[in-house]
Amino acid sequence: MKKTPLQIVKETYGSKDALIEKVAAVVEREEGESEADHKKRLKYVSNAKLLHLMAVVEKVDALGGRDGMVSKILELKGQAKDHEYTDKLKKMPLARLADLAQQLQRAARKQAG
Repeated sequence: MKKTPLQIVKETYGSKDALIEKVAAVVEREEGESEADHKKRLKYVSNAKLLHLMAVVEKVDALGGRDGMVSKILELKGQAKDHEYTDKLKKMPLARLADLAQQLQRAARKQAG
């Protein structure tokens, strides 16, 4: 039987508040938003969305963080010296960066193999 997001949150993190603490530490705050307001805003986010955010964060960490992903993308695209593209990549959301990095890695493996 498939578990609900609430069951997964309680089983893995103990409570929604514990998950919010972990997500708040890595998810970027809006400009001018305090830490308390950021956590308060996250309380209204669904458990499924919070779990998705944690999965993205774990994927990003596995790929070497934001800077690691940006350098990997630039290397795979052969644009290591393109500073404008580097700046554009650094402003992208983490999920899009992670997807782009994985996409380029798959393409490179397919080309090599």
